[in-house]
Amino acid sequence: MATISQYRGKWKCQVRKTGYPAQTQTFDHRADAIAWGIEVEAKMHRGTFGGIGKQSMTIHEMLERYLAEESTKKAYTAADVSRAKPLRSVLGAYYVHNLTSANLAEYKRMRLALKSPQTVTHELNLLHRAYVIASNEWGVVLPNGVPKIARPALPRGRGTRIRPNDLDLIIQATESEQLKLIIPLAVETAMRRSEILSVRWENVDLGRRTIYLQKTKNGLPRTVPLSLRALETLQSLQKTAAGPVFTIAASSVTQAFQRAAIRAGMKNTRFHDLRHEATSRLFERGLNVIEVARITGHVTLSMLDRYTHLDVQGLVQKLR
Repeated sequence: MATISQYRGKWKCQVRKTGYPAQTQTFDHRADAIAWGIEVEAKMHRGTFGGIGKQSMTIHEMLERYLAEESTKKAYTAADVSRAKPLRSVLGAYYVHNLTSANLAEYKRMRLALKSPQTVTHELNLLHRAYVIASNEWGVVLPNGVPKIARPALPRGRGTRIRPNDLDLIIQATESEQLKLIIPLAVETAMRRSEILSVRWENVDLGRRTIYLQKTKNGLPRTVPLSLRALETLQSLQKTAAGPVFTIAASSVTQAFQRAAIRAGMKNTRFHDLRHEATSRLFERGLNVIEVARITGHVTLSMLDRYTHLDVQGLVQKLR
């Protein structure tokens, strides 16, 4: 029911109805506030305000169930939990079939003012996956289908290249003995930080020069081949029958790398740049797209392209 009240010399109308977020507007005249409230209530009653009809599951409930039943199947659930928070906060009160593309457009606009396009894209993708599961597997009826919206345009991936001498300077500058081994392993294998820290000795085959990654960011296991330098790095450690290869925490890796990079005079260098560097080096070694993707775990060509920054001089040598 619409509630009319005075607010700072104006008239505020607030409409509350189950299945919709509270709607509030302020007007100069009381008559305009009343008319707006009547119109909004009528649309909600007809089921034409932000969608049609009533549904028993809210966006909040859908995301809660998705996190409990689907996200837990992934190797890393923390990302989904984090991305669900703003979605539940802003859109959670909507019933699933009341949410429209216009609502999503407003959400995207608001979030882009606060977060990067990549972050907002991850949030919208999470909501889309939850909708698809709800529709295909939970029996949720969506008369208008899954609400859709164009994803934010992503900036070109960082073009940072880390030269061998720079890597040596960072390794020399770090006080972490584990990081001194993690850095060359990262740049030789293109593994993510989380993947490197998840490696266990029982999944390392030094004879065949491979590491089996059971847990990856995209949930797809893969086997990573080891270059001779990567092999030497692992051989320098005391191999055990089982257990983690590295025991350092992920946050400690990031902090130690950042400190070492600053000491080495490269304050804008990040640990994740090692994955960009590694991907570029794989192409420069002559591997094709399929081979590189098999090693890096990229599932789309567009994402692989964002991680590739080829040396122009290398291209010049091919143009003879």
